[in-house]
Amino acid sequence: MSIAWECRDQADQAEIYYNHPLRTKVRHLEDENRALRRMLRKNGISWRPRSKPAHKSNGRTTRSSGMVNCRPLPHLPVEIQLRILSFAVTSPQPILDPLCNVKPEHLLVQEKVKSNQIAIHFLATCKAYYAEGTKLLWSNNSFVFTTPEALRNFAEVPLKFRRDIKDINLRIIAKFYDDEDRTRKIGRSYHPDLSKSFPLTVHTRPKENTPARRGFRAYGWYQLIDFLTALLPPYDPSQGSLSTQSAPMPKLLPSLEKLRIDFVNFGVDLHVGPPAQLHDLASHQFGCSLNELVLTGLPNDEVGERVSNELAGLLKNEGLLIDHAPIMIGYKNSIRLLTCDSVKCHYSSRVIRAAGNIDLNPYVHGDELHAHSFGLEFPPAPKDEGKPPHSFYHSCRTIWKKVPVKLGGDERKWELFDRISGQPWDEVEEEATMYDYSSIGGPDIGISCENCGEIHPGAIPPDHLIEDIFGIDL
Repeated sequence: MSIAWECRDQADQAEIYYNHPLRTKVRHLEDENRALRRMLRKNGISWRPRSKPAHKSNGRTTRSSGMVNCRPLPHLPVEIQLRILSFAVTSPQPILDPLCNVKPEHLLVQEKVKSNQIAIHFLATCKAYYAEGTKLLWSNNSFVFTTPEALRNFAEVPLKFRRDIKDINLRIIAKFYDDEDRTRKIGRSYHPDLSKSFPLTVHTRPKENTPARRGFRAYGWYQLIDFLTALLPPYDPSQGSLSTQSAPMPKLLPSLEKLRIDFVNFGVDLHVGPPAQLHDLASHQFGCSLNELVLTGLPNDEVGERVSNELAGLLKNEGLLIDHAPIMIGYKNSIRLLTCDSVKCHYSSRVIRAAGNIDLNPYVHGDELHAHSFGLEFPPAPKDEGKPPHSFYHSCRTIWKKVPVKLGGDERKWELFDRISGQPWDEVEEEATMYDYSSIGGPDIGISCENCGEIHPGAIPPDHLIEDIFGIDL
């Protein structure tokens, strides 16, 4: 299996560029229509068509004309109307690519057969329902974006609605291109649910004269970069001139706290390393901004580990990073959902930069705490609600976090993590308690932790013990 080099395909980019002016033309037509209405109102002319008089036949009103004077529907209290409206615009399933047409090859088989889940036409009945229903539409639903363009178009939603969105899902489907007729496959190791390797959908492109744009190519990590770029602050002329703004422009989703990214068809040893822009976006533009990050489908190789570490820069101190095996596989015309359970699928979680004020000494290398804080104090992720269970190992060395029992579920459980490594305490307990410091001061005396002064498992030893144990001159 040869490695695909990363690129943005010219044909796809040309199609995106072609579609963009259409939205601009629609915006110009709307502005022109608004100006014409304003001119008619200024001259006392109604722009609404006049209602036709009731049709009469031989001096009597027909059945159709009598509908005008029919009795109104029974009055419902406003609270009940709003409750009905809330149910009407709330979808039981996430809404895919709002404000855009969804491509069939980006949909699960189950998503293709589902009918419209919301009564969107409810908003067109009157201005009051439109105003109240629009707020409910954007606040009551969750959203899945399958293309960077769909996420970028979400800037058309007013900021007052986007400001309340705290959780979104990105579905990144790797696209492949080749200028030769060759079969490319991903092996069975992609997921335990696969009985054999499956062929990749490779888009054929004409061979060019230059070797700079030839061979097997992929749009994977650049697609991830385009998704993150779409989350940057969109230009909003209502905020005033850039030179006169007193505060930074808000990002596309200013209150985003949780992000899930599903990587589809990212096979092992198939992609080259991510471009440098990923580090700039994850650690600089969006560094220390999320409370929780869920990644599924990253390749289980060195490249996948590097991307995971780069995306960890999105998290605040003490933020939770969940890494899960692939849950989807992409075919030519649809996406198939893979069966996952705790026995067959890889599922891991760790806490990012949880050491806090602990003096780590030689335990952790400096690059493992890389956060680009530049001396600034960023607030850590908020503590989970509820009281964690009692544990003998709970101390300044450990931290409690609530982790999902299963991917996509609402049920969570308490889990104890090691602050220094970020890993679950069960996995590092043997290494953390390898040195029995109590034998140095006597069997029942023990050595108190340098950080908190207490005696507990995994205590941070004093400097003179570190010099003796690790052979380091502090």
